[in-house]
Amino acid sequence: MLQLPPLVQLTQFDWVRTSQQWSSLTVKTKEIADGVGQGEEFKALEQQVRQCVLSKDITQLKNTLLKRKGVRVLTQLWIDKEEVRTGSLNEETIDYIQAKHPKLGMSSLMNLISLVYRYFDTLSDGNIFNRLSQWLIEQIEQRLKDRKNSSDTILSVLNQAKWLLDLTAPKALVNLAKQNHLDLNEQLKKLRLNELPQGRFLDICHAQYYLDTLREIPVGEQHEILYELLKPSVSMMPFEDGKRIGHKALEIIIDRSAGAPSETWQHFVLNLAGDPRIANTANNYRQWWKPIGENRIKAVTSWLAKEDLRLFLGAIEEYANYTGDEALNRMFPARKRFLEGLYEHGFVRNTRLMLGNQAEHTVKRVLGKSLTTSYINLRGMAQTSIIYLDCGDFHIIEGSHNFKLWIYMGLPSEKLNDYSLSELNHSSLTHSFPQEFKKNYPKGELMPIQHSPTSWQKNAIDFLTQNGVELDLEKLFYKDEYRRYVNRYGLPVVRKIVEEKNLLEINLLNALEVYQPITAKELVKVLNSEFNMKADRSTVNSKLYSMLSENRVTRDDRLCWELA
Repeated sequence: MLQLPPLVQLTQFDWVRTSQQWSSLTVKTKEIADGVGQGEEFKALEQQVRQCVLSKDITQLKNTLLKRKGVRVLTQLWIDKEEVRTGSLNEETIDYIQAKHPKLGMSSLMNLISLVYRYFDTLSDGNIFNRLSQWLIEQIEQRLKDRKNSSDTILSVLNQAKWLLDLTAPKALVNLAKQNHLDLNEQLKKLRLNELPQGRFLDICHAQYYLDTLREIPVGEQHEILYELLKPSVSMMPFEDGKRIGHKALEIIIDRSAGAPSETWQHFVLNLAGDPRIANTANNYRQWWKPIGENRIKAVTSWLAKEDLRLFLGAIEEYANYTGDEALNRMFPARKRFLEGLYEHGFVRNTRLMLGNQAEHTVKRVLGKSLTTSYINLRGMAQTSIIYLDCGDFHIIEGSHNFKLWIYMGLPSEKLNDYSLSELNHSSLTHSFPQEFKKNYPKGELMPIQHSPTSWQKNAIDFLTQNGVELDLEKLFYKDEYRRYVNRYGLPVVRKIVEEKNLLEINLLNALEVYQPITAKELVKVLNSEFNMKADRSTVNSKLYSMLSENRVTRDDRLCWELA
């Protein structure tokens, strides 16, 4: 593992003198650069060296490198031409040049310095970066040793601060900026390091500074660093392990937020990467979400479930207030508490928000900005807002206005798992979904509940508890309503089917371990023959879809199930 130089080396370094040297260095470097490659002879030699590398004519290349001008041309091409750098920047070439030219010309030496700082960590494959760094240190020491008087050049700077030729230099500079209580740009400017060739070294310095700051600011707090990280020029910057700066920023924000992100940090995530609840083949998903891992995707999906719920409830409340709909206003608090209570139970794993045109405008008016979460358009239902809640063993579709509360003991429709779905209508939600559910779960239970002020809550609670769902009623009611409900109806008795469900799950997992990939129909036969358990296909399907929502199993295009 690479080690940073001790802090004492950083603090004792003569930074004032270094700043002066960088100023002189800039002028000298420009003079050298302006004189490179002006003549026809030089251009012809460039073409010759390039051709030797591309044709892999090693003999001719070595003959050309016998001359100092040949080395100068090759080192310049290492900077300018990727194909030359890829084809000839290796230990064999370095060994040959070192053997033939114990002391490099100044132009070649400056080219190597520019090469290292422009490409920096991208040269770390194999041992090339270390070889180049050691070569530069030896050449600099040799050249300065021959001088009677010290000079203000890059050579003097690098000779005094050899750690600047280490892959840990960006981290060291960030630490120095913190120690001096300086912004990174101020620290770079103070040391004149910002005058280095633009490239990976300066990019990594900035990236390291941004990410370190992101790790240290108070959780959920607004900070100017968030604006910087949203710039494509910053977020798309390569960092490490095949990831970009934006990926690392997402990981830090998601991990630090845990289950309760601030609105500011949630907006940052959505503005940078978009809603993760899209098809996993979509470009945005593959670019931003897949690299940061399934657990972080699930965390953000959980955030957005709560956000969708907030937007849905906000749309209903705003519409009721705007239109003066007394019935909607009267029932809104109870519906709000019921849905929020399901979330507080920990049932809600995923959501799909659905908005008619006017409902969409209402949400945008409430937010005061464009929607960042994805939603399904409701065709022919302009004022309606609907939310689908995946609660594992049961699923809910709830809507505004006269839309019923639909509770399904299983997935209502495969369409709700299709993130390319962009539009639904009333017929799909109230006719096609129930028909599809009955087809997939012949013995599956579903219940549409009219929002009657006196009975809808009891109907929903009775249906869920009769199907083995254990509820904490105090989470579903406000305090005064909870007391009235219990006094009138008492506490519901949960139908004891939990143990049976657990045994089914255990047997399914055991069957999948042996027989995967396998269809639900075949699993029914295996349960019967191998585990002496009789379960119909709808029951098996219901449990499999519940396990799918928990990412414990997967299903392929052939409708075959496997362990995740």
